[in-house]
Amino acid sequence: MKKLRVGLALTTVALLVLSACSNANNGGSGGTNANAGGGASGTGNVQESGTNKEPEETPDPFGKYAETLELSVIYDRNPESEKSFIPGSTYESNWTNDFWLDKLNIKPVVKWSAPSGDQFNQKYNLMFASNDLPDIFILKSTDNKQSARSMLKRLVDADMVEDLTDVYAKYASDEVKEYYQTFENKALDYAAFDGKMYGLPSQGDTYANVQILWVRQDWLDKLSLQPPKTIDDLVAVAKSFKEKDPDGNGKADTIGLAMQNQFMDPSFTDAVSIFNAYNSFPKNWVKDGDGKVVWGGIQEETKKPLQVLADMYKEGLLDSEFALKDGNKEAELITSGKAGMQIGSWWNGSYPLTFNIDNDPKADWKAYTLTTDNTLHAVMDFPTNQFLVVKKGFKHPEAAVKILNFATKSSHSGYQETVDRRNELDTQYGRDKVDAPTIIPNFGIAYLDTTLRSVKLFEEIFAGKAKVDDLTVGERQIFEGSLQPNHDNPRKDPGKYKDYINWMSALSAIAHSTLDIQWNAFNGSTPTYDAKMGSLMDKQLTAFTKIIMGKEPIDYFDTFVKEWKAQGGDQITQEVNDAVAKEGS
Repeated sequence: MKKLRVGLALTTVALLVLSACSNANNGGSGGTNANAGGGASGTGNVQESGTNKEPEETPDPFGKYAETLELSVIYDRNPESEKSFIPGSTYESNWTNDFWLDKLNIKPVVKWSAPSGDQFNQKYNLMFASNDLPDIFILKSTDNKQSARSMLKRLVDADMVEDLTDVYAKYASDEVKEYYQTFENKALDYAAFDGKMYGLPSQGDTYANVQILWVRQDWLDKLSLQPPKTIDDLVAVAKSFKEKDPDGNGKADTIGLAMQNQFMDPSFTDAVSIFNAYNSFPKNWVKDGDGKVVWGGIQEETKKPLQVLADMYKEGLLDSEFALKDGNKEAELITSGKAGMQIGSWWNGSYPLTFNIDNDPKADWKAYTLTTDNTLHAVMDFPTNQFLVVKKGFKHPEAAVKILNFATKSSHSGYQETVDRRNELDTQYGRDKVDAPTIIPNFGIAYLDTTLRSVKLFEEIFAGKAKVDDLTVGERQIFEGSLQPNHDNPRKDPGKYKDYINWMSALSAIAHSTLDIQWNAFNGSTPTYDAKMGSLMDKQLTAFTKIIMGKEPIDYFDTFVKEWKAQGGDQITQEVNDAVAKEGS
């Protein structure tokens, strides 16, 4: 999987530059790169609490404390990250901590720290049992067995965290309120119980993560084919790619669609777009028409995409050995120029398409969306996966709101000092060296469609309808560093070309689609889930693979569903619904 990590790393850098949420380390004290909209001013259903807390100052979203506010914090130490710190910069002594001190007069005082991973997670989880919390910290799941919301609910029930309703209403910046409001206040409601808000929710730049179809445009052009827009189009193009010698070597050695054995997992060489086009979400918990949480893999909607894939396999449009190949192995068909299409993510220009582009100067990949009803359907995790919370009794709960305001402004290049500092480090050390992050717990927020808004702005600049000066610092780095050079001199630099198709083809295709996003209805675990879900997932993959390969008829799906339910699925579903009800969703 090393190649996959490289591909992800390359594209993550682009997003971090665009919407990095404050320069903070990961863990209980560190911030994240969770960007995007949600919640609201005053919150959607959150009520005024009527609680009067300090401070006595006139509310100022960015007000600097007259006297230094010492804030007890926790943080995790990452040895790999430390290798990138400039000389003399440490977690507890660095330019970033000093910058926060200068702007807000908040000074972190370390309660404890631990190495990242198991050591930190164990200590983090133990602090809840002993009710020995830092003043402000980031609440998040460390084991994926419980959601951050369910953890917050337990802390609220135990009276361990502060009600932030009033301080949010008084201190939240207009920028923060706007980002939450664009998501109809749903994020703030997600942090609320009985009308009171007990955490400041993170937000992820979410909508760019839908799956799309990548196609060899040069093959389409050679065969005079139109780009596929529907599943029927996909099948027709795949058939032409198999039968009409698109590579021109006189041999019947090409296939239509590269698809790996883990075809239900979104990444690359998957089949997620085909399932989603029929409103099938086979590896997600979704809500049915009655509001009950159900497993997508056993819903009737899953039959049709399985039939489509079975027909494609029978006609030789898929790799006959897909069941034996993981994503990296299947990607070799793309590298060798033997596959004309693959379903995956917006960043696939960087991996796995990169090797085909390097090997074949004529290979021209473009991205398209697949639908059956002109709407792009997808299920994603709810864009809040952590909260900034305040220990019960801390006298300055408004500090958490100021931290959120400051981190959000900073993440959107709102402080010239941080821009100048980055330029200074670039000159002195290069792009690979950074200041250590602040250990003040923080994250910034933005729109759910931050990246999609950026690509539309790039398009307007190319069309002469906007100016480069309209870009943020992060957007400008992407535009001037890769997009503009490739636009002016196509494919002169292969690396810039790959960035260009990621942004101006893949992300553009998503940005101009009608999106229907559902939220994954459950992200935790239950006793039976822990005991049996793994085997049921294996059973599902085996059954679906047999159907696709023609070893079982499509009606075998009904047999699988009955067995899934009887072998623990029904019990898991009941436990999941009980957990969701208890959480208050």
